[in-house]
Amino acid sequence: MKSPMPQSIKHDYKARILKLQAFMKSNNLDAFIVSTQDSIYYLSGASYMPVERPFFIVVHPEGVPQLVVPQLEYDHMRKVEGFGEIGSYFEYPSIEGENWYDKLNSMLGGQAVVAIEPELSVSKAALLKVKETVVSPFITEMRRIKTPDEIAAIRNAAAWTDKGMHLVHHGLYRGQSVIETTMPAKTLQTGVISSGEFDYFNCSFITAGWAAPKSAQPHSLPDMHMRMGSGPIVLMSYNRVNGYAAEVERTVFLGDPTTEERRLYDIVMQARAIAYGMVKPGVRCSDIDVATQEFFKSKGHGDRVIHRTGHGIGLGNHEQPWLSSGSQDVLAENMVISIEPALYFPEIGGFRHSDTVLVTKDGYERITQYPDDLESLIVHEKRLFLQLKGRIIRKAIHY
Repeated sequence: MKSPMPQSIKHDYKARILKLQAFMKSNNLDAFIVSTQDSIYYLSGASYMPVERPFFIVVHPEGVPQLVVPQLEYDHMRKVEGFGEIGSYFEYPSIEGENWYDKLNSMLGGQAVVAIEPELSVSKAALLKVKETVVSPFITEMRRIKTPDEIAAIRNAAAWTDKGMHLVHHGLYRGQSVIETTMPAKTLQTGVISSGEFDYFNCSFITAGWAAPKSAQPHSLPDMHMRMGSGPIVLMSYNRVNGYAAEVERTVFLGDPTTEERRLYDIVMQARAIAYGMVKPGVRCSDIDVATQEFFKSKGHGDRVIHRTGHGIGLGNHEQPWLSSGSQDVLAENMVISIEPALYFPEIGGFRHSDTVLVTKDGYERITQYPDDLESLIVHEKRLFLQLKGRIIRKAIHY
C-alpha cells in the first residue's frame, strides 16, 4: 500500500474568528478567553506544548485577537498570523503583579463580560477580575461541523490511518508478540515526516493489536509479551496527523474462524449496517445507539455491549457529537463520526470494527476505506519470513 500523497492544507482561521465574533456580538460579550490547546489550534494554528504554563487567546467583538503566552514562548508565537498584541508573563508562578492573570486582567478591564470555555478550571476562572464570566461551549459547537479544509485534513489523516491498518494486518502472523503490532506507528510517523508536512506537537501515531481473548478488553493495556493465535484479534490504527485525527479498527483472524466466531462477527456487521443506515442529517445520535443496542438484545447479547456506538472525530480522536443513548446531539452535514458497535466475550474475545465517517447531505461517506468483509480479514498464509523477522526483533528487544 503506497503512502498518501503529500498535502499542504490551508486553514481559514480568520473565518473562524469572525464566526466567533458574530456570536459574541449577538450575546453582548466583551471578550472570549480561549484556553484549551485544541481550541487555540483551531482558531490560530499555533503549535505548542502547554505543560503547566497557561496559554490564552483573547478575542474581542471587533479587531484582531490577542495572545497571552509565557515569555519563553513569545518569539515562537510571533509567527502566528492574524493576531495583534502578544502579551507575555515571565513564569508560572510569578511574583505578585506579573502572573498570567495579571496580564489578562489588565487587557480585559473590571467591567467586562467575558466568556470562558467549560474546560477552564474554577480556580483559574476565579482569578479573573471582571464584571461577569459566562461559561460557553460555542467553540466546541463550532468544531462539530467541519469546514472543507478540515475535511481535507481528516481525509489525509484517514489515508495514513488506513496505511497503518494495512501494515499491522499484513504484518500479522501466528506467534507474533503484541509489542510488534505497535511498531508500524513509527513507520507512519516517518512517512508523514518524509511528506514535508509534519507538526510535531499536533501529531500522534498508535497502532496495536489485542490477541484473543484479551480483545474483549478494548481499552486495556495489552500484555506486550502476549502472542497472536486463534480467535478474534482486534487491530487498531489511531492517529492524529498535523492536527486532525482518524481511526480504523478491524477484527481479524489467523486461519478460519469457528462457526460461532463467524456468527458473532456477522451479528456485529448487521449492527454496523443498522447504524450506517441511520446516518444522515437530522438524526438524533441517541437513536442510533439505541437501535444497535436493541438489535444486540434481540440476538441475546445485550449484556455483551460495553460502550456506545460512536463519537465525533476532528482535532480530537474523541469529541462531540456522542453516539450514545444519553446524548442530546443531532447529526448535521459535515460532522465526522466513528461507527463502532461491538460485542465482547471474556472467554472468546472482542468483535469490533471502527471507521471514520463523514455525514453528507443525504447520508454518509466512509472516509477510512480498509476492507471490512470477513474473507479479506482472514490471514491464511503462514508468513514464514515474518516469523523469522519477528524472532530477530524479539531477541533484539529482549522479548
